[in-house]
Amino acid sequence: MRGSVTTKEAAQQLGVAQNRVRALISAGTLRAERMGAQWLVDSDSLARHAELMKAGATTRSFSTRVAWSAAALCDGAGDNLSATERHRLRKRLARRREGDTVALVRRWLSRRADEVVRYRMGSEDIAELLAADGVVATGVSAVERYGLAMATGGSVDAYVSADTRNRLVGDFYLIESVEGNLTLRIVRADVLRGIGAVAHRLIVGADLAEDSDVRTCAVGRELIDAALREVART
Repeated sequence: MRGSVTTKEAAQQLGVAQNRVRALISAGTLRAERMGAQWLVDSDSLARHAELMKAGATTRSFSTRVAWSAAALCDGAGDNLSATERHRLRKRLARRREGDTVALVRRWLSRRADEVVRYRMGSEDIAELLAADGVVATGVSAVERYGLAMATGGSVDAYVSADTRNRLVGDFYLIESVEGNLTLRIVRADVLRGIGAVAHRLIVGADLAEDSDVRTCAVGRELIDAALREVART
């Protein structure tokens, strides 16, 4: 893996024990690839987590179900929350603190996917893949839906269930690659049920805000702010 460090080096950079780094890898917070007997941690993923720690945004993250329900709440869509959960979550989302809003949202939504895998695919198949059943576009693949002014650069980003991922791999002959142009974020099928073809703004914004490209990250921040302003009005 290019741009990677060992768990020992990652622990030194974060100022934590190696066991904590391994736990972050297991939780999907840090991207890593196993090479023989050791894990190599993606440097960009490590840098983003370091930023969260510096911003004080490493408070408890939402469960996958609550993360997606929070995003639905911001868009005024249906959610899987009880009345008490909805009230508490609405208050938490509405308490925006100047300067660290995006960092907090990224932490809250850090468990929005169970696994993230990258593949290489032909650009001529992108439209067909995004239109396939069970595919929920996010990140750069959702920019048109939300009227965001940015180019996709031939990249694809989507949420799918494990079964849908397996079907896409076979149908489109996907090849796993850490530098691929297709990012598939694996989530339980019940979480994605009823979402539609495009993820909610808060989810899309969080995915864009984690990109290493400055412009893409800025667009993600704009979308997160727009979603939180909406929930604060209600």
